[in-house]
Amino acid sequence: MNRNARIAFVTSIIVNVLLIGVIVGQTPRRFDRGAVRQERMEIALKNLPEAAQNRLRERYQQLSAAAAPLFEQIRQAQEDAVQLLGKEPFDERAYDDQVNKINNLRQAMTKKLSQVVKDASKDLSTEERRRFAELLRRPPRPPNP
Repeated sequence: MNRNARIAFVTSIIVNVLLIGVIVGQTPRRFDRGAVRQERMEIALKNLPEAAQNRLRERYQQLSAAAAPLFEQIRQAQEDAVQLLGKEPFDERAYDDQVNKINNLRQAMTKKLSQVVKDASKDLSTEERRRFAELLRRPPRPPNP
């Protein structure tokens, strides 16, 4: 096996191991993510009148619907960047362009979701806005072992 073939083979193995690690590492969180969100929503909405609970659930669903395609675009751009890492010869310029695309997508997502949150919050009462903010906060991360 010549040197270039060995380098390509080792690079391929490393990329595949990293991808498997990411997939396996994310799997448990993905399965219970919906349950955790639902539990957090119920805690944030308790003791509110039914109409306010429904209004906040609707606003949260609007935000989730707006975010889903943006997250998918970022995931695809990240996948494309990983693919570029595994190609031989390594094209630094293409990889840098892909990383810039990811950063631009994140920036666009932040702007769009900030606007959605602002629009969704305009006609909420002070208490409803406070509870909506609780829904939007990320839960604390568990400590690393």
